[in-house]
Amino acid sequence: MVVPEHPQQGRSRRAQRAQPRPAARLWLLAGLAALLLAGCTGNVTTPGEALRILGTTLPNAYLAEPYDQAVQAVGGLRPYDFKLAEGSLPPGIELQGGSLRGTPSKIGQYTFTLQVSDANLSSTVQQYTLTVARVPPPTLDFNAPNTEVARPVTLRVQLNNARQLEGLRTQVRWNPAAFALVQDSVRASRPGLALLHKASKGELQVALVPLGTRIDGQANLFEFQLKPVAGAAALDLNAQTEYISAGGHAFDRSSARGQAASAPSSTTSGGSSSSGSDSGGLPGGLGRPVGQGGGSP
Repeated sequence: MVVPEHPQQGRSRRAQRAQPRPAARLWLLAGLAALLLAGCTGNVTTPGEALRILGTTLPNAYLAEPYDQAVQAVGGLRPYDFKLAEGSLPPGIELQGGSLRGTPSKIGQYTFTLQVSDANLSSTVQQYTLTVARVPPPTLDFNAPNTEVARPVTLRVQLNNARQLEGLRTQVRWNPAAFALVQDSVRASRPGLALLHKASKGELQVALVPLGTRIDGQANLFEFQLKPVAGAAALDLNAQTEYISAGGHAFDRSSARGQAASAPSSTTSGGSSSSGSDSGGLPGGLGRPVGQGGGSP
């Protein structure tokens, strides 16, 4: 005689069969843990992907400027360990983890090989050449018209490509038979600039220092006016400028019609200005002070 199964007993057996086995639960938990760990690293590596270093070139470093460039590895099994395998880094640059950091102190090209190893004890190497160059010099743009000038014109001097500029001295010349400086027209373009100037026939000398901070990038510096003295004429400018920055001193000479764009001639590093022919006769002591961004006193 077969005793009918109670409905409650049937449901209990089906629930037991539906529950995962302990071994299956362990595999499921292990898979979830692996996914979580991979997510924490920020980079899920394709299973079986070989360890390798991305990129074969490095951006240039500049003398006396901070440098920080990451070297990225992929594949293998984290964590990664980086080391210098061959060659030498530029003086002032160190390998810190997976980044090249520091402030280079010597110009040149430096070839070296980096090695990265992973948790599987796999390793790979990549050769690099890092160039340490002088800081590109700034330029001055006088924004002068390219056509003949028949009335007084305002020249607004703009600084370009500055990198921690601490000051400059510039000497601007023009044809005194064609143009004359308008009296009391020399002034700083904005507050926060200390400006000295000295004018003579056909020449203006300006020394300018930012107050409280260095100048980076582009900035309007000062302005002055020239007036024609014998009718309409083309404005030809010759400029010679010394830039003083955290990376050293640069001397520029230029000659152009309508504007004076810089063309580097020589550069020195260190805390003092070059003397002799490099200074090119730039003004050493300029007499007449002009206030912080205002007009003539």
